[in-house]
Amino acid sequence: MSDLMTPAVPALDLTLEQKQRLLALLPTYPDKGNGRPRADTTRVFLGILWVLVSGARWEDLDKRRFASRQTCQRYFAEWVQTGVFDRALLALARQMEDEGLLKLHESFIDGTFVEAKKGGKRSV
Repeated sequence: MSDLMTPAVPALDLTLEQKQRLLALLPTYPDKGNGRPRADTTRVFLGILWVLVSGARWEDLDKRRFASRQTCQRYFAEWVQTGVFDRALLALARQMEDEGLLKLHESFIDGTFVEAKKGGKRSV
C-alpha cells in the first residue's frame, strides 16, 4: 500500500519516553537462534494501534512502518488473552492524564457498531 493511501494517524508518534515505558510493559521474547529474528515489539504494538485507530484492515498495514499483518494479528490475539494489551494501553493513558492531555474519569469506550447488510433497500 502506498503512503498516499495509508491513513495518517498522528497519535502513533510516541515520544522516546513513551516507547521506553511501553517496551517495559511488553513481554520480551528470546531469539531462538535459528530462523528469522523476532519482530520488534514496538513496531508490532504500533501496527496494532494503527489498525485499531484508523479502522483499516490488517492487510493494509505498511510493512515499512510496522511488522507484518500476520505478526501483528498473532501478537494482538496473545496480548489480549494475557492482559498485556490492556496494561500497556492503561499505562499510556495514565501518562497522558499525568500530562493533562486526557481525563480518564471523563472517558468511555463505545463498542456499538452498525452492521451493513448486502442488498438492503436504499432510500432516495
